[in-house]
Amino acid sequence: MRIDVSRHLRRGAAAIAAAWVAALSGCATAPAGAPAAAAGLASQPAFLNADGAGPVDEGRWWTRWGDPMLDQLIDAALAANHDVRIALARVQQARAGTDAATARLLPSVNAVGARSSTETGYDPAVRTRLPDIDARRVALDVSWEIDLFGAARAARNAADADRLAAEQGQRGAQLAVISEVARQYWTLRGAQARVAIVDALVASQSETLRLTELRRAAGQASDFDVDRAQAELATTQAARPALRTLIAATQYRLATLTARAPGAWSALDAAAPQAEPLPVGTGQPAELLRRRPDVMAVDSQLRAAGFRRDEAAANRFPRLVLSALFGRQWTEWNALDFGAARFANVAAMLALPLYSGGRIQAGIDAADAREQEAVALYERTLLQALEEVEGSLVALRNQGVRAQDLDQSVAARERALVRARSLYREGQADLLVVLDVERGLLAAQLDRATNRTDQLLALVQLYRALGGGWQAAESGVSTATPAS
Repeated sequence: MRIDVSRHLRRGAAAIAAAWVAALSGCATAPAGAPAAAAGLASQPAFLNADGAGPVDEGRWWTRWGDPMLDQLIDAALAANHDVRIALARVQQARAGTDAATARLLPSVNAVGARSSTETGYDPAVRTRLPDIDARRVALDVSWEIDLFGAARAARNAADADRLAAEQGQRGAQLAVISEVARQYWTLRGAQARVAIVDALVASQSETLRLTELRRAAGQASDFDVDRAQAELATTQAARPALRTLIAATQYRLATLTARAPGAWSALDAAAPQAEPLPVGTGQPAELLRRRPDVMAVDSQLRAAGFRRDEAAANRFPRLVLSALFGRQWTEWNALDFGAARFANVAAMLALPLYSGGRIQAGIDAADAREQEAVALYERTLLQALEEVEGSLVALRNQGVRAQDLDQSVAARERALVRARSLYREGQADLLVVLDVERGLLAAQLDRATNRTDQLLALVQLYRALGGGWQAAESGVSTATPAS
């Protein structure tokens, strides 16, 4: 009976990951007398608590923004991106490997055709002892190694696990490409929005400089005031080149991600309004983490390592090979035709390894080491997944708090601008006061635009960390079909 070593190792890895989950989650404990499993559940991070906040939103989640340009970019990337195509080729290779490993369980049949002719050139008296022979043969050669101890089955199962890992690798490549396209797109739109705000700020500061120079000419301002206004204007103008470089770099990156030449997406030159962040609930079901392609891939790799260990161990046992040859033969003996005759040859071979110089044990030891490596990789991937999800949720939550503060700042500065303009109309405030308040408002709007981009990027990172979805904050949000 086969012992699934990899299953036990995965359980050990999962137990280690659960211990880390409890350590990372704080000090929550279960009530006295509760089972240990309940204590572990009580101490899980927030994203593992399925609290029914809403349906899982996965797959084409980006369509909820209703941005046709983003939809077009992602569809183009999924169709033509080089990483996705490479991953697809690896899946095809793995499927071929599964077919080849499955063939080991089946008999092999070969059609054989042969002809031999011997002409001695001797006289008839000699040819009675050394005849001229012409023989023709057609046959079917059948051979089959019986899988007595499961070596071929283990190899087939290992290849199938490799196929599953490759398929998850393809899904991971798609997930990475979608995330990167969305990240670059929102970075581009955020940079364009900040350029527009900087342009408005430059216009305001240019007007401030002009008025300050007029006040200096009238003796109402000093050279220091003019120098300060010039410095503020130059500092703001210095932000333009970096933003324009960022815009160009993101456009080039989007072209590469969609397997096109730089400048192919000319529609991206036109600025578009920044999108609003999507609502995300605080509770996340554990199934989202289990759906991560990298977690599922290393799980399949661990299974494959266990099966290959079984295959290596089976080499210590006997091998049974059956073979048969069936056919017809036509023979001429000294030009005398004997006609056709059937023939058959059936054989069985049982081979027991007695001495291999340590080769078999070395193969088992190597398979054991690879399995231990797979266990360590499995544990590391689980912990990295927990880290990424928790980090993404913390970043998204803090960006949301900062957004509220920036909204309050912008609202307060808008009220201050209304009052400053009112005082200016009544002659109780100087125009420079109004322009100074305008500059403060534009600067706050610039910070808010940057925060909006950071929120969108945090959403993209959360989408990727959760393996392609999240818990929607609003009930009734439709669940999209996952990308294949």
